[in-house]
Amino acid sequence: MFSWFIRFLANYWSTTQRVTKLNILTYHRVGELYDSKNPKTIDLSLFKQQMGWLNKHFIILSLPEALALQERNSLPPRAVCITVDDGYRDSYEFIYRVLQEEGIVATFFVSTKGIVDGGLWDAEIYSAIFNAPQQVKKVNCGGRTFDISSFEQRVNSRYQLTSFTKYLTLVERKKVIDDLKEQTSFHLLEQYFLTEKQIKIMHENGMSIGAHTHNHPILMKEIDSLAFDEIKQSKDILESIIKEPVEFFAYPNGKYELDYTDVHVDMVNELGFRAAFSTDWGSLGNIETERFKIKRFTPWDETELSFTLRLALNYRK
Repeated sequence: MFSWFIRFLANYWSTTQRVTKLNILTYHRVGELYDSKNPKTIDLSLFKQQMGWLNKHFIILSLPEALALQERNSLPPRAVCITVDDGYRDSYEFIYRVLQEEGIVATFFVSTKGIVDGGLWDAEIYSAIFNAPQQVKKVNCGGRTFDISSFEQRVNSRYQLTSFTKYLTLVERKKVIDDLKEQTSFHLLEQYFLTEKQIKIMHENGMSIGAHTHNHPILMKEIDSLAFDEIKQSKDILESIIKEPVEFFAYPNGKYELDYTDVHVDMVNELGFRAAFSTDWGSLGNIETERFKIKRFTPWDETELSFTLRLALNYRK
């Protein structure tokens, strides 16, 4: 009943600033069932609903097509793209499956260390804490003590330790995680991540593959040479897998002047990427001035009206 209203608003707000604006949504993790260990993971049924709502109320384009249309000033109103960051296995098992069912193409930004190791540093923390022997009641990492004496405390400590470790350098991060592994008798990481075969399948079936660094560091925390190598290494590895140029890059964590700066923007440009994406909220209005700092946004609402209205409102930003 409200479909005409959402379309009217999206048409109006996406075209009122003398350019046609593009909304780019970003997702990370989708789970088949609610996981109390990962309460921030989007439920698969909700993700399916959201894809249906997007198909119903908006015009979904692939990222390469949308940017090409905007470069030619030919982007249609109500245009949206979908991106998925990191590269965990639910990208293939759940997200890719739903996208195929809905006839949607998306871009997957992959941190390549996970392809070899089975996961990234946050998965190591997850596995170490939740697989720690019951007799281990606390761990001391990075000068801090984390309580893992109960399931609830393990959930809390996992998030606290992940948040703390995120803004360390790669060297500092490795030291903290190595200490955690030693105290929890951690041995082997499960396969949490996409495989080369899965990446190839997704790419062969219309999905775009983008780079997301190798180790998923906070680029601002690293020296310039290491940051450059992180970006380049992920691009090189992914190009060797899909046998095509990797044109898009997403900054890890993605907040401008908190996680990356214009120094890293210049690196991305130098490495020949076509565009790069942040996690700052907003829409894309001017591809020429925003090409390497493109904003993204995903509504968090669980009802069709709220989700689509919030997304329509984002065209104004």
